This record gives sequence, structure tokens and C-alpha cells, in this order.
Amino acid sequence: MSKKIIALILIISTAIFGALYMYRNIFSFKDDNNIVALTKGKLISDVYTDKARYYPSDKVTVKIELNNELQEDFRGTIYIFYKHLESIVGKAKIQVNIKSGQKKQLNIFWEAPKDDFKGYLVEVYAVKGNKAIDNKNTAVDVSSDWSKFPRYGYIANFPEQSKEKSALIIEDLNKYHLNGLLFYDWQYKHNKPLAGTVENPDPKWKDIANRDIYGQTVKDYIELAHSKNIMVANYNLMYGGYFDYVKDGAKPEWGLYKDPNHEEQDNHPLPHTWATDRLYLFNPANKDWQNYIFNAEKDAFRVYNFDVWHVDTLGPRGMVYDYNGNPVELSFTYADFLNNAKNALGKRIVCNTVNEYGLINVASGADVDFLYVEIWPPARAHYNFLKQTVDNGYNYSDGKKATVVAAYMNYGIADRSAEFNKHSVRLTDAAIFAAGGDHIELGDTGMLSKEYFPSANLKMSESLVKAMRNYYDFLTAYENLLRDGLKESDNKIEIPGIEISNNGSARTVWTYAKQKDGYDVIHMINLLGIEVSNWRDDLGNYSAPPIIKDFKVKYYLENDNIKNVYLASPDINDGKVMKLQFKKKEDSKGKYLEISVPELQYWDMIFIKK
Repeated sequence: MSKKIIALILIISTAIFGALYMYRNIFSFKDDNNIVALTKGKLISDVYTDKARYYPSDKVTVKIELNNELQEDFRGTIYIFYKHLESIVGKAKIQVNIKSGQKKQLNIFWEAPKDDFKGYLVEVYAVKGNKAIDNKNTAVDVSSDWSKFPRYGYIANFPEQSKEKSALIIEDLNKYHLNGLLFYDWQYKHNKPLAGTVENPDPKWKDIANRDIYGQTVKDYIELAHSKNIMVANYNLMYGGYFDYVKDGAKPEWGLYKDPNHEEQDNHPLPHTWATDRLYLFNPANKDWQNYIFNAEKDAFRVYNFDVWHVDTLGPRGMVYDYNGNPVELSFTYADFLNNAKNALGKRIVCNTVNEYGLINVASGADVDFLYVEIWPPARAHYNFLKQTVDNGYNYSDGKKATVVAAYMNYGIADRSAEFNKHSVRLTDAAIFAAGGDHIELGDTGMLSKEYFPSANLKMSESLVKAMRNYYDFLTAYENLLRDGLKESDNKIEIPGIEISNNGSARTVWTYAKQKDGYDVIHMINLLGIEVSNWRDDLGNYSAPPIIKDFKVKYYLENDNIKNVYLASPDINDGKVMKLQFKKKEDSKGKYLEISVPELQYWDMIFIKK
């Protein structure tokens, strides 16, 4: 055999061996859940999906933005792994050459699995040789309907602006996987939401705060949201009218009164500079009022292609009466009003039950897509009330309805220019998400700090924006362990050497467990650095909780059939799963797992696969 042939064989053999070695090493790290990229953000600047929600078997487009800041050219491979909880369900790779300082966008296509109502983490790695140079993740929600796993945001401004600008705003909100947007105060009047007529709608009008609202902007936002599989909700009050409601055809006989002699109509005062200085309230049980407001809403829906009527309320009003002097228990009127609205409009319905007023009746008797509760201190100031609200919604609806919580952060400083406190925001989201709920907080203004959504004095820092991307990726990817039929467990949890609580007390790690078929789930929320257990952090001065490293968790359970134990956290490695070491032990209290946990920042979720 000639030397040339031998050399050629050696070259080919080396190439084949090298390829096999590369394949083994590169694809072996998919199972190594503790891998950390050598750099973060130096090459992969962003990863996101083209839509907020997908139907089973849909085509998913994963957008990978590359910006080479490595100070050298990158010639390597982009690997994409699609994971459902701890299991890889798909993968892809693409060769990339990108010079130092160059930018590039990749679009990777994936056919979503056929299973409905499932969340997936998408892990993207830039690999050179057999080393992960960079990593960034996103998430995918495959759900045929938004109502099972709602992730609710908002649009509060509708100025004259180009469709391109509106598209940028929707694209940004889509990166958080928000599958529903509440269009706040878009309407003309509460008792006459459509400006003009169905045949000749006004192109521009004043809202209640005398802001200019442009109909084309409303239409653009709706169209753009729909292109992302985002539902859009038309906001209005259940029972409100302007000072001149009689001129618009409403009648005092339909009103809600503070006295049995209909001398003073109940009302909600507003700033004197607004289009009406108060909203006069009507009796939701009055059929004439129902017909009136339903017909007004029909007109609005005919012109603007909303999917949902988001019905607002004002909570308990004390003793109130109808026009004839009969006492009205407002909370008992909600379900009938909402069901009649759904039948009349043929649209989805969501209703705000403020501080849970009316929640039990809506949850058990109204055909709403999900439950929505605006909570307010001081009655509901404690962290535990966030969980309790979500738990109540689940229990009152017999496990059929998800809950979205409106909880306005750093409220005490919301009237001055400042930044949101990133620590209290993360802890509040941890408390809501771990319980199985959603937090309406993100929208076109950034983040909510007040019940008047256009208020935008407080801004999100760059680090908070990054944290929120991780938290919403986490909420989406792990929806099946967070909000998919889990039930409370009374299994005991201990963390030796660390003070814990099961009710969100200050200066503790808040721990509790849940269960579903095949899994136990342990949540740990780090409140050790919190001096008071109030979620709102009115002054915006909470400090970061101290990071706890390399500690043990004792989890008492009788089931010996434990396959593996995992940890996932929105605070660590962009939410990817880590496999944990554990030992089966027993003491005087019973059998338990001793689980080795590497780190707790704000919130860890341990899940035990049986």
C-alpha cells in the first residue's frame, strides 16, 4: 500500500474519529444538567420565539440573535435542545461562522409536539470544539387555549403612532410569552365605549382622563397581538356611567344608591380635570342596565376585534340599594351579570374581584376564562395572601380556573421618578408563580406600580428586565409543575441550620410542597433578608436576600419509589434543570430524603420524579 493511500486512510480515520468524539462530547452535555457556558451574553445576545402561544403541532420559530463580542471570530455550532421538564423532546444544530463584532439572526424551526397544554424550555448553546462558549434559553407554551395558563399583560397608551412602532411594542411583550393583553382605558365613555357609531366610528376621541385615543392604533395593536396568538381584552367597568349618562340613554331608575330613597346615587370620585369628575354606579342585577351596557359593548366589539370583555369592579361598596329601596348585595349580582354578558356578546369574559370580594360566586357560578383578583394592603399585605388568593381561586372553582393577581409594586414611591426595587418584584413574582398564579404587571409602559395603568413614573432597570425575562420563561416552561392540577402536600420540610416557615414570614425561607401524578414539588422562597413580610415594599428599599449555598433539605415522605431529584430556578442558569444528589434516610420523625442543594437566591423549585 502506498504512503499516499496510508496517509489518506489516516486522515479519513482521524476525521471520522474526531467527528464521533465531537458528537459524543457535544451531545453528551445535553444530559449534564450542571453545565455552565464559559461566557454569558458575549455571543448569544437574545433568544425568543415568534409567538406567545402555540397550538399542538404548530411550527415554532426560535429566533436567535448573535452579537459577537468575544474579541475573536467564532466558528462553531449552535445547538438547540427542547426540554419538557427533565426530558429532551427535540434537538437541532446549525453551523455558524461569525466574525468579531458582527451581528446575525438565525431562525430555527421546530414542530411543536401533539400534546396539548404543555410547557417547554428551549436551551440554545454556542459550542466550539467540545466547549459551550455561550448559552441562553427561552420557553414554549403549547396550548390550544389561553385560559388554562394565562400570562396577562396590558396596553395603556393608544397615541397616534405608526404600525411599525406598535409592532415593536408587541414584539417586546411577546418575548415574555404574554398570551393576553388588557387594553386599559381605550374606550370613549364607560357607559358608551364606542366613540361615534358602528357605521361611522370616530377615528379619535378623549378617554376618561382626557387623553387622545386613536382608533387606528387600537386596531393595529389588536391585529399585531393576534398575529402572536395573543388574546386581547376590552376593558370596562361593570356598572359605571359618566355624569351625563341620561343624555346617552341610561336612566337613574337603574342606579345603585347609598340610601333607600334614591337620593344619592353611589359614585366613585375622580380627578376634577378628567372628562367626568365621578363615575355613577348602576345595579348589575337590573336587566335594563344589563341590556343597555351589553348593547353598548356589542357596538364596540363590532368595530374593534377584541376577544374578551374584561369586566372591572370596585370591590365592596357598603350598604347600597336599588332605586326602589331594596338592599343590594353586590357580590351576589356578579355571576348573573357575567353569564348574561357572555351569552349576549358571544365573547370571553374575565372579571376583577377586588380583594376577593365576589370571588367565590364568580369562581363557582360564572363562565369566566379565569379568575382575576386585585389585592390591596393593609387587608392583604402579607406574602402569604398572595398564595392564599391563588389557592382560594383554585379551591372555589374546584380546580378548574387559573388565577391572575393584580398586585402593584412599590406603590408608596409610584408618584416620583425612580426604579422598581428588583428584589421585592422578584420575591412577589416568586410567591405568586410558585402558588400557581400569574401576576399582571408587564405592558407597554414597562411595569405596573398603580391601579391607573398609564402611570409610568417607576422604571425597570436593565437587570430587572433580564430577571423578568427569566421569570416568565420559567413560568412558561414549567407550567405543568406550577399550575397544572397540583394539590397541597402536608409532607414536612426542614432545612437544618436555617429558619423556615410555611406562611411567608419575614426572616425565614418560606417552604411548602405540592404533588401531582408522578411528582412532588418543593418551593423555597428566600425571605431571610426581609425585615417585614409585606410584599408591596412601599418604599422600594428591600435588599437582596442573602444567597444560601451548599445546604441540605430534609423532605419527609413514605414513598421509596424515587427515580431522581431535580432543581430549577429562574435565578440560576436561565432556569435549566439541574440534577441533585439525594440520600434516603430515616429518623424518629419518619423516612425522608436528604437533598443536596447548591444554591438559593430568591426562589428554588425542587421536583422529585417518582
